[in-house]
Amino acid sequence: MQEVSIGLIAAPELPEKIANDIVNELPRIFSSQIDDINWKIEIEINPLTGAAETQQEISDEAHNIMVRKNWDYTLCLTDLPLFSQKQIVLADVNYQLKIARISLPAFGFTPVRYRVKKAMIEIIGDLYYQGLKKEQYNVEKEGKSDVDKKTGDHVKKYFRFSPIRRIISPDGMNESNVRYIVIPKINGRLRLLLGMTHANRPWTIVSSFKPIIAVAFATGAYVLIFPTLWKLSVSFSVYRLIGLMSVAVVSMVIWMVVSHHLWEKQSEKSKKKLRRLYNYATITTLTIAVCSYYVMLFIIFLVAIMFFVPPDLFSSTTNIEGTVDLTTFVKLAWLATSVATIAGSIGASVENEELVRNVAYGYRQNRRYREMKQTESRK
Repeated sequence: MQEVSIGLIAAPELPEKIANDIVNELPRIFSSQIDDINWKIEIEINPLTGAAETQQEISDEAHNIMVRKNWDYTLCLTDLPLFSQKQIVLADVNYQLKIARISLPAFGFTPVRYRVKKAMIEIIGDLYYQGLKKEQYNVEKEGKSDVDKKTGDHVKKYFRFSPIRRIISPDGMNESNVRYIVIPKINGRLRLLLGMTHANRPWTIVSSFKPIIAVAFATGAYVLIFPTLWKLSVSFSVYRLIGLMSVAVVSMVIWMVVSHHLWEKQSEKSKKKLRRLYNYATITTLTIAVCSYYVMLFIIFLVAIMFFVPPDLFSSTTNIEGTVDLTTFVKLAWLATSVATIAGSIGASVENEELVRNVAYGYRQNRRYREMKQTESRK
């Protein structure tokens, strides 16, 4: 039986995890939906695909690995945002080099793994049949309706809110013959930002900030001793509590960015478009992390208040009208959480800067930061 070897080159962290999760399924899927042959998939983890600033760097490195490994085709899984004339590129295919690239940020926040797998079917099919005319292709694959149109059906089906358009470059210029473009641009940019945020894994930050949570809880527990906070919780409307919560979250995000130098400045190493995207991704990553931290702190305070604040004492101290119920304690916990979050931002400033950067940045952003620092030190 004919055998085709495919090299799957993934960047470290999220691309590596997705590649490892789906690699065992790919030979069977390719056999059933592309061609009934023996598909051999080999994974290569390469740091350059997670640190390169340009698409050409990734293609050059992929081609070198492909020649060395003697693969038939190569598919790069990168967390670099790809662009073509201000359009967001989800994937592109180069028939001459037999290389394709998939940009994970263009897939959005979730579910990435499932959609990446579907996109791989379309793109590998595109690479595999690139030498055939449409009529020959349909005759060859009669009965396999999932892929015989070569129009991006797999990709389009799983991107309802921001569709994908398959664009062909007849002369094969500009590094690729086929591009899968995200449309419309506004939805695509939002999804790109969410995809870059997902690559930073904001859900891992909360567990790394245990000292900050401890400082915030200690502060909140201390102010809960005094009746002033109780009376304020009764007097404050829901809108005022929402406003205070927003101020607390925004203050903590800004404080972390400023105190730990997380805002990427202009440099010779970075391009303006990528620098702006990475800064936005840092803000959204920290915002999601701080909101998760806020919810966790709120639950802790609510449980503590329900156990340790007697309803009769609360009623007599605050002169509240009506009975003390769950809503009353929710407002008190809400106010205490906002006050504690503001205090927690001070704790965030004393946290180890390297730790904060490691949890706030993904692999690519960390690599960019280190390279820019090295460039500055050599001046």
